[in-house]
Amino acid sequence: MKKILALLLCSLALTANAKETINIIYGFSAGDNVANYARNLAEEANKIQDKYQFTFDVKSGAGQVVAVNYVKNTPNTIFMTSGAYWVRPNFYPNESYDVHEFRTIMTQCSIPFAVASSKFASWKDVPTDRPLTVGTSGLGVVSHLTAVQLQTRYPKITVVPFKSTTDALVAAAGGQIDFGIGFLGDLAHWSEGGKLNILGTTGPKPVGGYPNLSGQGFPAVLSKMNSMHNLMVPKSWSDAKAHEIREILVKAENTRSVRIAYNLDYCEPVQIPENKLQSWFDDQNSTWTSLTKGVKIN
Repeated sequence: MKKILALLLCSLALTANAKETINIIYGFSAGDNVANYARNLAEEANKIQDKYQFTFDVKSGAGQVVAVNYVKNTPNTIFMTSGAYWVRPNFYPNESYDVHEFRTIMTQCSIPFAVASSKFASWKDVPTDRPLTVGTSGLGVVSHLTAVQLQTRYPKITVVPFKSTTDALVAAAGGQIDFGIGFLGDLAHWSEGGKLNILGTTGPKPVGGYPNLSGQGFPAVLSKMNSMHNLMVPKSWSDAKAHEIREILVKAENTRSVRIAYNLDYCEPVQIPENKLQSWFDDQNSTWTSLTKGVKIN
């Protein structure tokens, strides 16, 4: 009887101490530096409280559609995304999702994309009269939208979709494609080793010593194509829970390891106040819809 009572008490103690798991899902490659935004955020969140156990996982494929569907159908999951969330449904309305099924609980940082090549050292070396290839992190995402803008000067560029920007950059470094579009943190290894030349970035100004694309004669719209990473949850989450989790993650975001991950990509921290998140969400939806309007997919 004493043994049974002891086991029962032990079981009750374990139940009382059990933490609720919250899983942060990323829709591209676990090898991307961007994945560290969520990976490090989860680790830091676990250090500052005992109620929840934050974890990190990847569900890649179909321009984040796999990740969106997973989070929508799996309790206690958070989706880490970017402008790609609003771009995909505008490119592929019948193979995507309804953006209004989710809401942002926290913004993270605004990140530029970079175009790199192992074959060309500058744009003046790039021919306009022969076929070219550019790798993106899938179709219907911001890197794809960036590639479409490159076609205005180089109409014979073919977009080659990969599962992540990292995969696209590996192919560019190996010479399998002419250009890769990715983030500066992932490009550092290749550019420092002399295997990739960074030809330009999105955004309104030069970043990291590299010229911006719109300042080199490409469409001015590229100056608006920096992408804001943010955390979303399905609207089925209660306001109270969304607020509680946000408070933990905002505090965790201000730690050194998370900010280092941001800095590697020149991702500028931007924290929108909680009471302005819905208007920010609506503005992002409007902005990316406008940026994709009239864009033709070849």
